[in-house]
Amino acid sequence: MTYDGFFGTAYGSASGVTPAQWQTELAMTDCVDWPQALIAPTGLGKTAGVVLAWAWRQAQGDPTAPRRLVYCLPMRTLVEQTADSTRRWMAALAEFPGLPRGEDIHVLMGGVDEPRWFEHPDRPAVLIGTQDMLLSRALMRGYAMSRFRWPVDFALLHADALWVFDEVQAMGAARPTSTQLEAFRRALGTPRPTRSLWVSATLDPRWLDTVDVRQEPRAWRVPDDFPGDADTPRSRAILSAAKPVHRLDISPGEDTKGYPAALAEAALARHRSGHPTLVIVNTVARAQAVAGALSRDEGPEVLLIHSRFRPADRAGLVARLPRPGTPRDVIIVATQAIEAGVDLSAAVMVTELAPWASLVQRFGRLNRRGEYSAEGAPVFWVDLLGESENRDLAAPYAPDDLAQARSRLVVLADAAPGNLGGPGDPTPVRRVLRRKDLIELFDTDPDLTGFDVDISPYVRDAEDTDVRVFWRTNAESTLEAQPSPSRDELCAIPIGQARKWLKGKTAWHADPQARGDGKDRGALRWRRLDGAPWPGLVLMVDAGVGGYVAGRGFDPGSKAAVTPLPAPLYGDSESADADPDTRRDRAVALGDHLDHVAAEAKALCDRLGVSGAERQAVVTAARWHDVGKAHDSFQQRLGNGAPGAPPLAKSDHFEPTAGRPYFRHELASALAFLAHHDWSREADLAAYLIAAHHGKVRLSLRALPKEPPAPGGLRFARGVREGDHLPAVDGTGEGWPGGALTLSVMELGRDDTTGASWSERTRALLGHYGPFRLAWLETLVRLADWRASDAEQRGTPDA
Repeated sequence: MTYDGFFGTAYGSASGVTPAQWQTELAMTDCVDWPQALIAPTGLGKTAGVVLAWAWRQAQGDPTAPRRLVYCLPMRTLVEQTADSTRRWMAALAEFPGLPRGEDIHVLMGGVDEPRWFEHPDRPAVLIGTQDMLLSRALMRGYAMSRFRWPVDFALLHADALWVFDEVQAMGAARPTSTQLEAFRRALGTPRPTRSLWVSATLDPRWLDTVDVRQEPRAWRVPDDFPGDADTPRSRAILSAAKPVHRLDISPGEDTKGYPAALAEAALARHRSGHPTLVIVNTVARAQAVAGALSRDEGPEVLLIHSRFRPADRAGLVARLPRPGTPRDVIIVATQAIEAGVDLSAAVMVTELAPWASLVQRFGRLNRRGEYSAEGAPVFWVDLLGESENRDLAAPYAPDDLAQARSRLVVLADAAPGNLGGPGDPTPVRRVLRRKDLIELFDTDPDLTGFDVDISPYVRDAEDTDVRVFWRTNAESTLEAQPSPSRDELCAIPIGQARKWLKGKTAWHADPQARGDGKDRGALRWRRLDGAPWPGLVLMVDAGVGGYVAGRGFDPGSKAAVTPLPAPLYGDSESADADPDTRRDRAVALGDHLDHVAAEAKALCDRLGVSGAERQAVVTAARWHDVGKAHDSFQQRLGNGAPGAPPLAKSDHFEPTAGRPYFRHELASALAFLAHHDWSREADLAAYLIAAHHGKVRLSLRALPKEPPAPGGLRFARGVREGDHLPAVDGTGEGWPGGALTLSVMELGRDDTTGASWSERTRALLGHYGPFRLAWLETLVRLADWRASDAEQRGTPDA
């Protein structure tokens, strides 16, 4: 089949849709030779062009095409539409081998019920999410997810991944972070090819420069660089679509309280019956007020769109947006959340003054395909600054950015794409990710106070970072029984608003140092928020305190009780003392489990092309990873404490609080392995992979703050004590004969018995392999363990 046929099949064979020249040329180009920047006016099919070109390369078996397409967007409202389109295209292309299926297209939003996309790195997949969700994971600090899975997501987002950064002009701090990460991957090396593509209607390739990156990126400009696209009827209609510009005689500075009603009245007066009108304001509070004023009158349907909804509520609203070509009598009131990526074509637009790049995106939601060619589709804009240069009304934007945009608007007669000129200047860079920062982020242990490195300046502009809140009935009185939230429960709230709203209220967050397993009632512990929240935090509040209305989203002024969404049956079990994968329906002997995981590790390495010493380390780690479960303390948790009983790896009987507090079997495994190999430095890689296979023992080795000390002043860490006896275990391939565990390796400096410290060994590994390759190897062992454990329960282990 030709690419024309492939593209048409994606849209439906009866649609008659054919690809543009630039879309065909992208699909016909090996991924390694794709441009770094794609610049195309809204409406010319950037999303379809990129996604379907990547899918074509997959179908053709292009070895330069990464298996994972990572589609990064600046706003949550763009995610659902991109995901829906991608699922629709892949369903239509289901007959083609080598493409992702429905279960391989994932929206990353955090929460306990997020799909386990990471279990199949050998299958093609599409990951779609906001810059918060994706870049926080790419920095080893994933928002709204288990901290113990951070290394897995980090590894898979930096190996075999094609990153697409769409609507770059709206990404703020994420833009320089994205370019720095691309530079670090090139400099430090990745286990499999990974690259980035930046996409926008308003993008200057010079924006991709940062402190460390000086480049002249290869850029495609659509349709200018493609003669076959420059003069088609579609291009002409889009580029010349009439959008007369008018200034509204409304001044919010004179009557701030009356302004939303005045804006609503102006929009209603200019609304064209039977067609959509789009009103865009710069803050959620103003959008809610304008929508409320419009809803009080009998008239057209009113839709409110912004980013401060719970996902299910937001998806329902986005689904009600009118599609181009199907006009409807509706007024849509929105924030920046609708600026880009939304396939909407209004007949009238009323917009507040915004930075120029944002205005260009807003104009792209108006007369999108030139369908209002006879009369045009007017733009009416409100000067927020006014004669007095009111800086308070400029938020969340800088007044200087608004002033620059105003100077262009006042001389603009028509906002047709061909009249808009250059994209203007990007958001100034406040803080740039450097190599030292990335290396420090590889250590996932919190500091002694329980806090983590704040990555928010690398993800969003400082005033635009979020916390996520969910509501539960009678939260405090049932605190010990509350599970972790599902992603549908989470509402993102700007951190500044969250701090104000939470004053005088009680909120709780999960305690990563709690004991127990979330599958047992009362096991997931919650800690009362003490002080101000920090970016990426997930907070539980009582439904009775209010703060959310289904049709309005987050509303700090609402005192009405919130209707909670159904909670999961149990949480994600990710406390420092949990072993969620150990409690299973079928008991599995420890030696058998080690054999199964080693076989799965070999198969994974073969499919992913891992060879040589790295393959040997992964397989060796798989054979040793659970040797520490033979410890009496862990066997007590499994209800297998009878003297002489063969050790188990899995059991249907699991007591999370039995045995020694905070006991980490993987640390015991790593200590046994090193001792068995006479503490050789050649054993360091396999020892690290053994210790790291739950994400809880990695670069550093110290006792937890709540961990009780060992009697007699013995060394102790993560439940392991100096001199602990670990019984003999079969299944390692070389045999662990049993013996005492030594913890002097946790001390800094050299030791006569253990030689180099754990910290020296792991830092040397990080320096030698680099963060991307080391995390990848770490992840392979974890994946082998998960896969083998699942197969054991199905009764089909690959032994």
